Amino acid sequence: MIFDNVTILTMDPQRRIILNGAVVVSGRKIVAVGKSKEIVEKFPEKRRINGNGNILLPGLYNTHVHMAQCMLRGISEGKPLDSLSNWLSQRTWPLQGSYTEEDGRASASLCILEMLKAGTTGFVECLLAGVYGFDGIAEVCIDSGIRAALGRIAMDISPETKEKLGMHPGMYETREQCLTGAIQAYDRWNNAGDGRLQVWFGCRSVSDGHDPSLFDEVGRLARERNMGITIHLSEQESDIQLAHKLGFRSLTEFAHTHGILGPRTVLAHYCASTEHEWELAARTGTSISHNPANNSTAGWTPAPVVEMMAAGVNVALGCDGAPSNSNMDVLRDMRIACHSARVSHHTRNVMPSETVLEMATINGARALGIEDQTGSIEVGKCADFIIINTDSPNLTPVWNPVSSVVFAAQGSDVDTVVIDGRIIMQGRKMLTMDEGAILEDVRKRYQEVAKRANVSGIAPRWPIT
Repeated sequence: MIFDNVTILTMDPQRRIILNGAVVVSGRKIVAVGKSKEIVEKFPEKRRINGNGNILLPGLYNTHVHMAQCMLRGISEGKPLDSLSNWLSQRTWPLQGSYTEEDGRASASLCILEMLKAGTTGFVECLLAGVYGFDGIAEVCIDSGIRAALGRIAMDISPETKEKLGMHPGMYETREQCLTGAIQAYDRWNNAGDGRLQVWFGCRSVSDGHDPSLFDEVGRLARERNMGITIHLSEQESDIQLAHKLGFRSLTEFAHTHGILGPRTVLAHYCASTEHEWELAARTGTSISHNPANNSTAGWTPAPVVEMMAAGVNVALGCDGAPSNSNMDVLRDMRIACHSARVSHHTRNVMPSETVLEMATINGARALGIEDQTGSIEVGKCADFIIINTDSPNLTPVWNPVSSVVFAAQGSDVDTVVIDGRIIMQGRKMLTMDEGAILEDVRKRYQEVAKRANVSGIAPRWPIT
């Protein structure tokens, strides 16, 4: 296939932008990139797909996702709760803990559908609990065509700590259950779907209740298998006090001492991180998932993204959970990343659109450990790309295609998605998922989950008649 008559944002080492360009796909790979006229003359036998002057760029990466929460969209609003722990224990955990495996699969299907339709071609799931049904979710990932790193939950919390945290019984697993489940999932699913599926450890967080030896064991098991690790880390100011209590300058230092940093690790949020942490992350090749929309919705201190990147840290983007962020739209979150950085520094002269686009594409691929395979439009790489339809009021005219993508585009502007050389969506029509059936299924399920969990307080503050 030839995708021609497009403006190509290659994200190659030279960051070339090719006007009136074309991309040739053979099997799963990109075999040529260049000007349309030259490409069409060189490959006259190839079927042509006219891009109508639209923008073609690498697929986007969402490096921090809670798939099970997609069916809980917006529940952090309504009746206010006074803290994150109360929001989790009184609302989120009871709902998630009441899931059946069919509910887990339905929520994951909704999440993947939304991500694909918004141009996300790869993601990191951070916390897949056993109650959600790992096998069913892995099947959805493979059938949909998306790239995925599925983090199977890893925790070691005593029953007493579980009660103190108010953790729903359905969300609780022993250390042995977690580690055994992760290894079994790895043995069955890692590299499935022609290599598109990875199985990682999804560590919940470092907390008073966690046995530190868990992280030593996770690090060892991961290194033996080259598994990825993802964990919430250095999220809020209280994490600094926790680190000191544990005898460390920071939780990053704790994580490094316990062997879970490295090029196969993604740390989520990092809002309360400090200079020596950035240096440690950069030195170990650890990636950071910046979640600007979720962080700002929660009212957290903006993450020091500009400083991290200046220190050489690989920073990618994540949408986090739908209860607070409400969207799995990396295009929307790109501009929020830029806005929050500029507000934090009181100047528009930081976080240019080019940097944000790098975070969403090549940096995201690097976080998943696949930047040699994807993340840019280059000959020999996998054919993972999207086409944004610029024939809309919000994208007319296009003076600068990079700034238009970052500041003007939104998920609904994505017309075409190609992953591994396979057309996943074309003309906004999904070819690998039954969109209508997924939406109808979730509309039937979500209220049943609420009844089962006996959760209230989600309704609007205003009276309903």
